[in-house]
Amino acid sequence: MNLSINNIKNKDDFLLHIQSKQESYTSVYRKLATYVVNNFIDVAFMKAQQWATEVETSEVSVIRFVRFLGYKGYPEFLEKMQQIIRNEMTMVKYAELSVKTKRDETNILMDIIKAEEQNFNELIAKFSPQVMSDVTDLLGETERVVIIGLRSSAALANYCSYMFIRALSKEVLTINDGGVHTFDSFLPWEGKKVAVIVFGYPRYPARTLEIVEYLRTLKWPIISITNDELSPCVPLSDYVIYAPSHSVAFTDSMGAASVVINTIIMESITKFHDKSIDRIKRFEELAKEKHYYWK
Repeated sequence: MNLSINNIKNKDDFLLHIQSKQESYTSVYRKLATYVVNNFIDVAFMKAQQWATEVETSEVSVIRFVRFLGYKGYPEFLEKMQQIIRNEMTMVKYAELSVKTKRDETNILMDIIKAEEQNFNELIAKFSPQVMSDVTDLLGETERVVIIGLRSSAALANYCSYMFIRALSKEVLTINDGGVHTFDSFLPWEGKKVAVIVFGYPRYPARTLEIVEYLRTLKWPIISITNDELSPCVPLSDYVIYAPSHSVAFTDSMGAASVVINTIIMESITKFHDKSIDRIKRFEELAKEKHYYWK
């Protein structure tokens, strides 16, 4: 059975794709295939030269092999591999990979910066002005917003909620812990006009998806801010904004998602200028009255 690389969604699909090509392998390709099957996670974070060294072949042979598999080049191969494994990576595996990176004496700061640069470049490439415009219009029409972000995404949910309250004066319900009381908190808003923003990032907390599936039954429009097209949030959403989150092993990257939040806020202020300015003025008056900030 031959799979198109566009239909490869998980590790099993990838291994099936590797096996389907084996009758046409050269001896070098067979060694490369065997190595990637046995060292799936390691290969996803290797440079082509590192993989070549492990099987005693050349970097050119590695690049030819991934093209034989259907990829345009080694960067696309790595990107697809990393997409596949994000859902399967445990904290232990991420930590082991971090230690391995340190042992190789990699400049960790530069690696993190390069990962963020990749995230921002992909954010620009995948950005849809039409989706952003539709999302801004939707949020402009409702005064109530549910914002969901669990585990590492809780920080994003908190920041987003803060900005929506301060800059846009929305009535916000923030879901950042997934406790048993979560579903009760929606009861007062049933039957009202509500928009939902959900942050969904690997390893995709099951509770996040459970909450979103429930909110769909309430007919509330779902806006997902997530990492890529393989995210389980995508089929549950009415609007999707892709904010990639490539990171250096153990740590999470929130840079692109933060940019998306800021863009939504600024787009809303620009589109609904008069109302937004009045809200911001009121906030400043309150901040002065209550001594929010150091002077």
